[in-house]
Amino acid sequence: MSPSETTPVPLLIAHRAGITPEATAVRAAEGELTYRQLDRRARAVAEELRAAGAGPEDTVLLGVRRGIHWAVGLLGIWYAGAAALLVDLEAPDERLRTLLDAAGTRHAVTPDTYAAAMLQRRTGRELFWAATTTAAATTTAAPTTTVAPTAAAGPPAGIAPGALAYVLFTSGSTGLPKPVAVGHTGLAAQVRTLAERYGLTAADAVLQFAAPAFDVSLEEALPTWCTGGTAVFVTDNVLSPAELEPFLAEQRISVVNLPTPYWTQWAKDLERAPRALPDALRRVVIGSDAGRTADLVRWAAAGHPPVVSCYGLTESTITATSYEPGPAELAAFAGDELIPLGEPLAGVRAYVLDEELREAPPGAPGELYLAGSCLARGYHGRPALTSERFVADPFAGAPGERMYRTGDRVTRAPGGPLVFLGRADDQVKIRGHRVELKEVEAAVAAHPDVVDVVARAVAADGGPQLAAWAALTPGSALTPDALRRHLLANMPGYLVPATVTLMERLPRTPGGKLDPRALPAPAPR
Repeated sequence: MSPSETTPVPLLIAHRAGITPEATAVRAAEGELTYRQLDRRARAVAEELRAAGAGPEDTVLLGVRRGIHWAVGLLGIWYAGAAALLVDLEAPDERLRTLLDAAGTRHAVTPDTYAAAMLQRRTGRELFWAATTTAAATTTAAPTTTVAPTAAAGPPAGIAPGALAYVLFTSGSTGLPKPVAVGHTGLAAQVRTLAERYGLTAADAVLQFAAPAFDVSLEEALPTWCTGGTAVFVTDNVLSPAELEPFLAEQRISVVNLPTPYWTQWAKDLERAPRALPDALRRVVIGSDAGRTADLVRWAAAGHPPVVSCYGLTESTITATSYEPGPAELAAFAGDELIPLGEPLAGVRAYVLDEELREAPPGAPGELYLAGSCLARGYHGRPALTSERFVADPFAGAPGERMYRTGDRVTRAPGGPLVFLGRADDQVKIRGHRVELKEVEAAVAAHPDVVDVVARAVAADGGPQLAAWAALTPGSALTPDALRRHLLANMPGYLVPATVTLMERLPRTPGGKLDPRALPAPAPR
């Protein structure tokens, strides 16, 4: 991954296009792109964005869905010197408007004029946009044909150290989503480290499975392109693992990166119906949620490819630690424990600290703090929130270093891996999404008929789900289904409680605090 240790990711990809121009960079349902074609189409998008005024520190909405357009749009934004705004295009219109406001976004990349018009209508604002179909006809010409994509499409813009690479939102405890700002320096370090950790080469075909609004989508594609491999986009990422297997075999996929619950489903299905997996598959990466050691043991015993379990947050530029047990460790698992978080990646420092920011003794619980090259710049346009979560690192060897307070409680035995114990706050994981219960409560409380509300995560088949209890104004005719429909029109589905229990008043102590033990069981839907 030349040309240097600190070269930004888009310039690494441009370099790759120069040395292996006819290698396949992208394969999707709508076709393929060589590195030469990807590079030329991205340059055309960049030229349009620069002409529209987009440049360094500007956020550009990546208004495309998975596949070729996503690859061209992302690289085009970076070639323009701007930063990508990664959002879920299936989110309600009001949610999209909130996200664009928070990121200060005035530019977008869309597939074509019609998509741009629809996006402007949904967001209620004028967006200066570029199309990923620009010069598509010329850049899909035969390799022997020399055709420039446009007369003016120049080289990628230079990228200053620390420049903004992308903004991605996580759930916020204040009721508003938090825009995490990731810089090119940290992204380049992580991409290089992960390419080495997964052993990627130009011979690999890596599955692109994650939704575009998840930063794991970047982890799937970017290390692949920086090492000259092929990112293979699956059209439907809600198909079952058994249905995915023929696609993996047909496309000769060698590496997959899957949500842990999805892999767990796969492991249990393979136990019920033992079978060989596609022979090209050599490594499975899992993350976004906690897995169980019993599934890991059974998977390994069946002779399936090695599994790397990863942990990280948006604020730590995707992945911060990884765990891949050897035979002795697998044999030592006594029961069905949580898979350990493992060890920090190269360039990442992990501290287990008590409430006074002192290192916890070996084996004692503490809060996990992350530091090093992995850290995001902070929260975009939110300096107060940034200073609250990104604090001074008293253990660093150089002044000015920061560490990120994860909110995760962990422990580490002498010589052992980091082990997750639970959360130190009200954050939960719902279908792989980080969810702040305060954001859910704020959304429910925004309904004019709701006077009091509390939200909790409750156990359910298939994983935890959200439940809410709400007290209404006297005489209100609001029903649980009507309240859920109201919420679905304003926020993503993973933030909407699966069950809503309406009460005359919520149980509270004489001091006014909620009495959770007095809450009734969630009302059935």
